[in-house]
Amino acid sequence: MTAINKDPFVYSKSKDGKPSVFRGLVQAGSSAAIKIGEICTWNETTGYFIPVNAVADHRYPLAIAKEEQKSSGRGELTASRYIEFYSLDPNDVFEFVIDAAAAVELGTPYTLTASDSQKLTAAAGDFAVAINVDDGHYPQEEDTTIRSISYARVSFNPAVSWWGYRMSQFVRPGRRVIVLTDNATLAENDMYNTLITQSGTAKTIILPAVKPGMDVIIVCTVAQALHVDPNASDAIRLDGTVLTAGNKLSSASGAGDMVHLITESVDGFIVINRQGTWTDGS
Repeated sequence: MTAINKDPFVYSKSKDGKPSVFRGLVQAGSSAAIKIGEICTWNETTGYFIPVNAVADHRYPLAIAKEEQKSSGRGELTASRYIEFYSLDPNDVFEFVIDAAAAVELGTPYTLTASDSQKLTAAAGDFAVAINVDDGHYPQEEDTTIRSISYARVSFNPAVSWWGYRMSQFVRPGRRVIVLTDNATLAENDMYNTLITQSGTAKTIILPAVKPGMDVIIVCTVAQALHVDPNASDAIRLDGTVLTAGNKLSSASGAGDMVHLITESVDGFIVINRQGTWTDGS
């Protein structure tokens, strides 16, 4: 589906009625054009906001474009620059097309839609990025039939929004799940209240530099060695002993080997729970 310029903001429950907005960096329009109203994700690897194109894109903070980044035209409107985004404050309500018309109830959860940055899909048990907060289609008086609609008015889950990541330090509900099958370098935002599973053979997970409040569980789901590699300047405390800064944690190749890491200090992490045998991998 080709994105169109359509501002999805409906209203805000904040005192002044205005939405929470910030300026985010985008690539040149020739690399990634963005329409007004596209759900975007901050790609921490490249440092730009781009339209979502996969269900798992909530791995990075979500925001909604408030202005357009054109693919061609006047240079100042197509060059890499800062444009306005809705930060997705929980008080702000947006309207999006949903994957299938339904009698949408209050609290109905939705996730992202693969390859469509302007549509939401009923979560059906998957991780929810937004919930319906509108009852304007509910019956009046004595009727009990909720009218079927093809859109939902939603507020976004602070656990995946730019507002939640950058403007609030107390809203991190739920534990996200990231599934890995190969070597991986984790981003800062992967380290907050997250479960990471690794099913690849003898793989290494590289951690970002330690920050306050990081809390991650890493599980090996197959009988293969797994290495957890901290930043060169960070140490990991294992069984009460602080390992040399930069030294890996290594599992003993057991399916179900698990380690739970949280921030101990500016110097690194501490293992607060584990299963299987984990050793100093140097």
